[in-house]
Amino acid sequence: MAKTGRFYHEIIVTTDASVTNAFNAANRHDINLFDCTPKVPGVSSPSEFVGKLEGIICRVKTIAGGATKLTVKVAHTNAGTQIVIPDTEAVIATEIGSTTEGGIAIKFDFPYGNVDDELHVFYKTDVGSCTVDAIEFLWSE
Repeated sequence: MAKTGRFYHEIIVTTDASVTNAFNAANRHDINLFDCTPKVPGVSSPSEFVGKLEGIICRVKTIAGGATKLTVKVAHTNAGTQIVIPDTEAVIATEIGSTTEGGIAIKFDFPYGNVDDELHVFYKTDVGSCTVDAIEFLWSE
């Protein structure tokens, strides 16, 4: 009998992306889906990708100017073209005891295939600014 279920993979990026109330192609996180944990046996980046984009968790710091929402967009190119996941907005949940740090989580649940495994994540706030200092991008096979 064949195995059933999903194998989940996580890509963690811990560089800062400065975010304002407009998308900026220079302020993004670049990911390669096969640079993940756990590793996919026999596959390395760049490679053709077929899987399900599950979601993203973003850690936010230096929230300023009244920012309460973060919009995420995922594209295939680093210029923000060839959109894969369109603009998706989430309320920033601030950490207990803080008004300047928090995070969001967005579920995609989107089947995706492409000739390579490269994606780029872009951000904007509703007003003000913040810094996305870490993301966890999740996909399954």
